[in-house]
Amino acid sequence: MSRLSQMARALLRQKALLAFIAVLAAYGLYVYWRSLQDYVSTDDAYVGAHVVSMAAQVAGPVAQVFVHDNRPVRAHQRLFEIDPHPYKIAVEAARAAVQERQALLANAEAISGRTQRMAAHRFLSSQASETAQTTVKADRAALAAARAALARAQLNLAHCLVRAPTDGYLSEMKLRPGAYVQAGQPLFALIATHSYWVTANFKETSLSHIALGDRAHIHVDMYPNHLFRGKVIGISGGSGTAFSLLPPENATGNWVKVTQRVPVRILILDPNPRWPLRIGTSADVTVFFRKTRTH
Repeated sequence: MSRLSQMARALLRQKALLAFIAVLAAYGLYVYWRSLQDYVSTDDAYVGAHVVSMAAQVAGPVAQVFVHDNRPVRAHQRLFEIDPHPYKIAVEAARAAVQERQALLANAEAISGRTQRMAAHRFLSSQASETAQTTVKADRAALAAARAALARAQLNLAHCLVRAPTDGYLSEMKLRPGAYVQAGQPLFALIATHSYWVTANFKETSLSHIALGDRAHIHVDMYPNHLFRGKVIGISGGSGTAFSLLPPENATGNWVKVTQRVPVRILILDPNPRWPLRIGTSADVTVFFRKTRTH
């Protein structure tokens, strides 16, 4: 029994030694990896995504609303419908106009054929034949215009039903049945969920270290204990103030130098439905770069 105890203790010591060596090796690798890298951080960062301003392409009263505010929608899902009845009537009228133009063209072509034969036997003048051919050309053009009008009426009818252009969340959705909307009038927003990014405003003194493709760690204030991973995909061509409505004018006698901040866009590589993101919310961003990088 004593011998078994000794063997067990020896085995435990061996396992402990191996574990200690593994920890040392992992720490050594981490120190080596960390020595080759450095980082810059900022808490001046905000979540962003593509926002689609939804509008109807035809005017009319809203007949139905199929969705609710602040709810997720899928691409091609029905959002709302404009009263289609006037547009159905327009389609029928355009279709009747096409049929009328087809009949007129057929009659003109028949008259032109007879006129040409009679002119060939000198029963009618060449002028009469030319006039008949001109009528055929005019009726063909009128038929083409009538077909275009029918296509436009059918397109307007199709536009009565408005669908989501992409997956996303609705925002500011206050549309109700009975409301009259104009074509092109912004009605509500659709926040696309296929791609999120963070716009991080780094000090200009940090930009020399940042390059496209650098990896980043992102902590959104909503979820401080969850790490999002990111990649630098864009660096603005100017500071944030350079694109403001009234950019600062520094040609004054009392000018004071202020460190500017430049927006850097960082794509979030691993968005997760368990931690849904909201545009405009705050974040902390750390961008890692290689110390060996040359500029």
